[in-house]
Amino acid sequence: MNMPVSQEKKKIFVTVGTTQFDELVTRVLHLDMLEIMEAQGYTHLIIQIGRGPEPQIPTSQRIQITVYHLKGSISSDIKDASLVISHAGAGSCLEVLHAHKPLIVVVNQKLMGNHQLELAEKLHSERHVVMCYPETLKTTMTDFNTSSLENLPINNQMALSNYIEKLMGF
Repeated sequence: MNMPVSQEKKKIFVTVGTTQFDELVTRVLHLDMLEIMEAQGYTHLIIQIGRGPEPQIPTSQRIQITVYHLKGSISSDIKDASLVISHAGAGSCLEVLHAHKPLIVVVNQKLMGNHQLELAEKLHSERHVVMCYPETLKTTMTDFNTSSLENLPINNQMALSNYIEKLMGF
């Protein structure tokens, strides 16, 4: 008997936090990026755009795209994601790492006093995340391999916060 083949839903969740990071949103919606995502088997792209403007959604693609500004919790989006692409905010990074999801951290170079860069560099050097910049996201996504990442050896949120503080030298 032939059984129908179920199409596995592979989701990418992108978060910019509570502010805005238009350059990240624009990059993930570029047709080249959508083609890479499709070639890697992704079927859904969910983008949390924070306080940013509504982006123009490309029409000639096969990936289902959902965009929203803010909501009470992004935990379910993280839980459902096969891959998370995030700004380098400590809260977002902690939540994704705690959920043991593969994480690409995109550094917003336009921030003043960029503590996010320091956090991203440290987590990248410890092989917990892959770090990039908006202009290198396409290459990072093309070369991305989840087996290069190591889960944090910590299972509770407070210990995870302490671990991050220790990494950062606080």
